[in-house]
Amino acid sequence: MLFSDIEGSTLLLNRLGHQYGEALSAQRALLRAAIRSWRGYEMGAQGDSFFVVFSSAADAVSCCVAAQRALGAYDWPGGAAVRVRMGLHSGRPSRHEDGYVGIDVHRAARIAATAHGGQVVMSHVTWQRAQPGLPAELTVRDLGFHRLQDIEEPEHIFQLAGPGLAEQFPPLKSLGALTSLPTPTTLLVGRERDLDHLRGTISRPGVRLVTLTGTGGVGKTRMALAAAASLDRAFAHGVFFVPLATVRDAQVMWKTIAGELYADEDTPAAVMDHLRDRQALLVLDNLEQLPGAGEVVADLLAAASRLVVLATSRRPLHVLGEHELPVPPLDVPREGTVAEVVASGAGQMFVQHADMVRPGFAATAANAADIAAICRRLDGLPLAIELAASRVKLLSPRALLSRLDNSLALASAHAGRPSRQQALRATISWSYELLTTQSAAVLRRAGVFAGGCDLDALAAVALPAGDPVDTASELTDVSLITVAEGPDGEPRFGMLEMIREYALERLAETGELEDTRRRHAEYYAALVNGAGDQLIGPAQFATLDRLEADYDNLRAALTWSLGSSAAGPVCDGERVGTGLRLAQGLGQFWYIRSHAGEGLLWLQRAVDLAADDAGAPLAGVAHWLGLLQVQQRNFDAAVRLFERSLAIWRDLGERDQQARELNSLGGTHTRRGDLDAARSALSECVTLCREIGGDAIVGGALTNLGQTELYAGNLDLAAELLQEALAAHTKHEDSIGATVDLTSLAYVRLLTGHAREARRLLSGTRDYLASSGDSQASADALELAACIAAELGEGALAARLAGAASALRELVNMPVSPEEAEVIEGYLARVRASIAAEEWDAEMAAGRALSQEQAVRLLASP
Repeated sequence: MLFSDIEGSTLLLNRLGHQYGEALSAQRALLRAAIRSWRGYEMGAQGDSFFVVFSSAADAVSCCVAAQRALGAYDWPGGAAVRVRMGLHSGRPSRHEDGYVGIDVHRAARIAATAHGGQVVMSHVTWQRAQPGLPAELTVRDLGFHRLQDIEEPEHIFQLAGPGLAEQFPPLKSLGALTSLPTPTTLLVGRERDLDHLRGTISRPGVRLVTLTGTGGVGKTRMALAAAASLDRAFAHGVFFVPLATVRDAQVMWKTIAGELYADEDTPAAVMDHLRDRQALLVLDNLEQLPGAGEVVADLLAAASRLVVLATSRRPLHVLGEHELPVPPLDVPREGTVAEVVASGAGQMFVQHADMVRPGFAATAANAADIAAICRRLDGLPLAIELAASRVKLLSPRALLSRLDNSLALASAHAGRPSRQQALRATISWSYELLTTQSAAVLRRAGVFAGGCDLDALAAVALPAGDPVDTASELTDVSLITVAEGPDGEPRFGMLEMIREYALERLAETGELEDTRRRHAEYYAALVNGAGDQLIGPAQFATLDRLEADYDNLRAALTWSLGSSAAGPVCDGERVGTGLRLAQGLGQFWYIRSHAGEGLLWLQRAVDLAADDAGAPLAGVAHWLGLLQVQQRNFDAAVRLFERSLAIWRDLGERDQQARELNSLGGTHTRRGDLDAARSALSECVTLCREIGGDAIVGGALTNLGQTELYAGNLDLAAELLQEALAAHTKHEDSIGATVDLTSLAYVRLLTGHAREARRLLSGTRDYLASSGDSQASADALELAACIAAELGEGALAARLAGAASALRELVNMPVSPEEAEVIEGYLARVRASIAAEEWDAEMAAGRALSQEQAVRLLASP
């Protein structure tokens, strides 16, 4: 089947005016002559388009060649260029009346629609059938797999090439493929052959796992990104990049992959189920520090037969079927001429990065020999070249070369290292040796930071005395640390991973590593515990953002203090104590930001490692572990944890903490349906709070008592208690508590027949929900808003709100209880029949497609 039409026919008409008819007739005549010559059968022609069928794929291809050559040689009126695009596909359509119908006809038309004027494209099956019957001068260019409009499976498309045919065209006009690849900040240079080899390996049938190996700083990640970007259309279900440099634990690796894939849950089973039937490319970056990475990759490949994994690591994964591709250094100039420098990958990269710090820098006859010598001295390693080139801001290539020569002693002292690593160490060491004694010490200690740090953290952990601004400025000037703006507008310092590893090596050599890691963990333990009060009140959102920015550091501190599989066994009680403080301090952050999966992991680890007499820290950890269990609807486990925490606080005589635990215990009993136990615990909590003057805690107890009476059907008493709770929470600027109160009061008003008043109350939660990222509270509010809309007869809005709530709960793995689901369905059923089923489904789908922020905006609906 051949489909063809003129590209830009309307523009051509506007240009030629009355001469367009002459051009159209000539185009038709030329095509029909080729069709007759190659035994084609014209099924239809409309305007400038043709639909033609052939019994032979070779005849169809030959017809296209003859037609394009004739069109190219024709003297068109007005000097215009008439360019016809052609698409071919072979299949088994069905006869219908005087034509053909079927999916293959549509596929052929969609293939033709991807082409440009003068281009002939065809499906893989057509080329397979045509090739044996064609002259050798006709070949094809593989354009990869493409998604086509309204066609589920991607199509492998080829472009016809040969004498008399144009070959240079823009990318096909297809739908492309999904991708989550970060965009590099510089062009990839000197890797053309390596990149072609990598693409060819990934594209070979049967290849499922390719691992790029090589020394640090050789450019494995950059190569993987370039290859993945060029192959995005070969994977119908997308290309996904998963950064794992800061991950040290296989369980966290699963969670990180789940996050990048937007899987329904962050468990291994959910990730494997998500990928099971998908044709996707998964780029797993930096695996060498993960001892369980090979098992994770093997499980992924076994579960998903169409998945391809591209990994980067300093060592192979040793997984069955792995194709290891070592990434070599860039080729270096053999001679010191300008031509050699600009022709070599290392020379190109040096000039590229030097131009970034000294605009207008170029290889010249005066500096080419020095550039070539620098590239050879650094063995063509990209990171080493990048660091050296950054010094061109201050030094000429000749001055730079002389300083490299003076810094080789460090490399010769470590003869057991690979030569490329010696060169890289020489480059980093050269910058390191330029530092003052104090700045060198700060750089070493700064190696313990994961994901960067702010100025306060740098001073506390790496610079016990002195001015951190001056030291940070010196480290920035020599390109050993980077500076970016943090979420609070303050500077945030980062470090390239290879420099960080170098700093850690030097730190270990000086015997400071363990002490610095301890200071790092203690600093972040103090940070999160100090942030606890700020997580309730006007500073909440800024505090959440600060903790999110330092999450890699918090994870590193937890790993050191609580002993993940990467850090080895926990070595002392003081270390466990620091871990308990970290886990306790992070509990509310995990709770609000819906990091329940990882929070449960660390909190349970802390409880398991803590001594029975650990006292207050153990009670705090048990409390937050209980709250996260409540989020997961594991109420029985939560009750046991709250009771354990309460017993510790009773032994310690901490009455305010007893009140907090009684509040949590009572609220959980309410959710379990044990209203008598709930009233008992909450009444004791209120009494205790009033005895000790704990009006900040009494608000939460009143909220839970109000909800208890709400579930019991005592609506007037529930409203009275909730209004009292709202006043307490508002007084103390407790946004979380006030949001829960408003949501509960809105539900009471809905139950008493005041839907519009319920909507007004619920709208008061919008600002908190929009700013906090509190997924559970947002889902609760959206479900209640859907019920209110249903009560008011607003079917379309109810469906959209319900869809948004459902998608949000699935995203954060917080299912609604069967009892609550039954109530929600009761309201929705009242209006579902009032609108067409198609409209209801469309609104539900539209709601599910909204982000959490977009969904919360619906709470402002009338």
